[in-house]
Amino acid sequence: MKLLETINENNTEPKGYTIRKVVRCVIFDESNKKVLFFGSLLVGGGVEENESDEDAVIREAIEEVGAQVEIIKPIGEVIAYRDFIKRKYIVHGYLCRQIGSLGNPTTKDPEEQKTKANWIDINAAINKLETEIDSLVKQYSAVTAQDDNIQKRTHNRRVSLALLKEVLN
Repeated sequence: MKLLETINENNTEPKGYTIRKVVRCVIFDESNKKVLFFGSLLVGGGVEENESDEDAVIREAIEEVGAQVEIIKPIGEVIAYRDFIKRKYIVHGYLCRQIGSLGNPTTKDPEEQKTKANWIDINAAINKLETEIDSLVKQYSAVTAQDDNIQKRTHNRRVSLALLKEVLN
C-alpha cells in the first residue's frame, strides 16, 4: 500500500513501540461530494487479532455508523507514532461505497454511542480538519507536548486529512 504520510515528532524512528493496525474508510454519498464522518473523523478503528483489513472495514462501518459498505479500492497508508503510550499506528485507508441506507450502529462502547454520524462536503471536511489540526498543534505546543489526548486527536485528524487529500488527487 502506498505510504501517504508518517506522523512522527521525533528525528528518528522510535524503537520499542507496540504496533496497532487500524483501518479508516472514505465513504462517499450517492453524489460523490459528501463523505461520512463519525464525529470528527472518518469511520474506522482497530483491526482485531486474526481479522483482515477488509473484515475490519466492514465491522467498523456497521459498529460506528450502521453502514453496510463495499471496498472499492485501497487509498494508502499513514503511520503515526503516539509517544506517550509508545505505540506505532499503521493505518490503512480504503475508498468504500455504502450499500443501502444507514442502519443502527451496533457499537457497545458508551463513548461511541454518543458520537453521531454526519455527511460533510469533502472540501468542507478538509478545511475543518486543517483548522482543527492548527488549533490542536497550538494547544500541544502550549502544554509542552505532555498531553497524549491532544497528540491522539491531532494524529487522528491528520490521518483523516491525508486520506481525503489522496482521494481528491
